[in-house]
Amino acid sequence: MNFLINEYIGLLKEDGELDALLLDILNSKGIVPISKPKKGRQYGVDIAAIGKDEDGVKKVFLLTVKQGNITRSVWDSGQNSVRQSLNEIKETYIGISLTPSQKNLPKKIILATNGELEQTVQTTWAQYAKTNKSKKLEYQFWGIDDITKTVTENLLSERLFNSEMRLLLKKTLAFLELKEYNLSHYNELVDLILDKPIKTKKPLLKRLKLLQICLDIVFKWASGNGYLKLALKAADKTIIKSFEWLENQGHFKEKYVHQEFFEIHSLRRKIGIAYFNKVNEHYFVEHSLQRYSKNQLEYSLTVWEEIGILANIGLTEIRHFQYHFSPKTQELADIFEKSALNLSDALISLINTNPPSHYPLYDNHIIDIEPALRFLYLTGKKEECIKWLKTLIVGIYDAKILKDFFPLFRENYETLVDYYLGNKKQDEKSSMLLTLLVDWSIILNIDEAYKNLKEIQKLFDNKLNLQIWFPKPETEQYYLKNGYSRESGKVKHSILLYDSLEDYKKELMEEVNLFSVEKEFSSVKMGYDHILSISGHYHRELPFPFFWRRFINNQQEQ
Repeated sequence: MNFLINEYIGLLKEDGELDALLLDILNSKGIVPISKPKKGRQYGVDIAAIGKDEDGVKKVFLLTVKQGNITRSVWDSGQNSVRQSLNEIKETYIGISLTPSQKNLPKKIILATNGELEQTVQTTWAQYAKTNKSKKLEYQFWGIDDITKTVTENLLSERLFNSEMRLLLKKTLAFLELKEYNLSHYNELVDLILDKPIKTKKPLLKRLKLLQICLDIVFKWASGNGYLKLALKAADKTIIKSFEWLENQGHFKEKYVHQEFFEIHSLRRKIGIAYFNKVNEHYFVEHSLQRYSKNQLEYSLTVWEEIGILANIGLTEIRHFQYHFSPKTQELADIFEKSALNLSDALISLINTNPPSHYPLYDNHIIDIEPALRFLYLTGKKEECIKWLKTLIVGIYDAKILKDFFPLFRENYETLVDYYLGNKKQDEKSSMLLTLLVDWSIILNIDEAYKNLKEIQKLFDNKLNLQIWFPKPETEQYYLKNGYSRESGKVKHSILLYDSLEDYKKELMEEVNLFSVEKEFSSVKMGYDHILSISGHYHRELPFPFFWRRFINNQQEQ
């Protein structure tokens, strides 16, 4: 386990990651920070804290944090060299940044790094520490082995991180290189960490912190040695399970629980953005995803998967924008808004440069199309929504006319191959995807699209059974679990498309008032409505109609 933690710590960046871990280490020792890390150190100091040292003496701890090995050039080359930072702490920071009472305490200056002190610098460091040491000033070096040892002893004790957990984590990391890995070991690890109810604050926080550390380890490992897409799935599992665990115990009544859960959500967001940054350039190249597919069918399925992934990353950005939308945090909100707009531009390009995005293969591509249309709509891309809606309808119509193919109501790859190649004659009788497209033709007020959808239904002699799934109150017990849309809720079937778009709209508006129980779910009332989208995408279950149908009545969002 020490090796894994050592590897994990070695991957941390100086700003925002390594210094955050060092804060946790200080807190675990009962040493309280008096200044937290900011962008750019203050007179050589990244972290300042006060507490009792190992000798029992109360001291001021002043940490300067570096990334990687301390080499001779890092030690004494340039404005940000180690020597320069240490000199600034001694000559400036102590004199002007500490209060009189803090100045009277003994000081310990710590050089901390997630690397090592190279042999060529060891003598220089020892001589510097000896020369500058005084009765009230001492120096200490924390290298990666020291940090790993402290983390293991104080944050990942045997009681919290037992041998079974360590084994599951090792297996997870070993299989992350495999594209088809189903994360079974990680899923088991998460279930094991959250295996029983906890009532008190400290043990609860330790479990949630441990969960974050495990997910972050998977993230770092996948970034360098595996598939980031797997880290995304691991993040979804983590947030769904942790939300369910906290909600079932009623812990969300505590403010600190909301803060800790938001940290998990933020880590999930970070993984999503890392994935986007890694693959973003492919979204702007014609047929870019085809090179990762063995045949045309796989190309199509890859495109639809990517649309769903990108849409959910985008919806997460919108959630963070909403969270920070206030005068005090407007700058942060602006960052998330800009990020969401960049993601929506990428999604539009992905759709335009990859033609399979016009030809759904399965009815359950509704799971990918719904969040994508919603995301584009929320980012103000109404015209692009209209364009894609029209091309989807034309694509479905042409596939039926030219190939006698219609999106399969039941997902089955072997059956798909037979139908697509014409080895078997298709006889689809139902569709939920068409119902979604009808809804969006109403939301976008596109009479032409509505009429074209009626033409598709005529190809089936008006016998195609249009359906839509609605949750019921008891769905709240299942919506975080696999199979929630099959085990709960109700299906409206035999939906009739009236001659007039306005007549259908009236019925739809009535249904919004009658069948929107999901807005009464506690998660939605707490502001965590995005958890429903995460669960639907993760489990490949039907989306909740209220989240797109609300646009019909909500003129402000339109």
